[in-house]
Amino acid sequence: MAIPLVLVVLPLGLLFLLSGLIVNAVQAVLFLSIRPLSKSLYRRINRFLAELLWLQLIWLVDWWAGVKVIRNKVEQSKISFFALR
Repeated sequence: MAIPLVLVVLPLGLLFLLSGLIVNAVQAVLFLSIRPLSKSLYRRINRFLAELLWLQLIWLVDWWAGVKVIRNKVEQSKISFFALR
């Protein structure tokens, strides 16, 4: 059981590490090139890059825990019924 687990965890860990290094390299290039010209544009792009890292971490944790998101749709008539109460 330990060998298949290593075959799954090691590539995902390397993927997370390498994508983090790539995002940090892009952030460094943007810091040197865009930030002196426009701080607001730099901050918007940097926020997007940081969000990518966090989303990848959240996906990894959700996958590891086996979480499945189920979305239920409530009918419009039930919404108005609940709103009246």
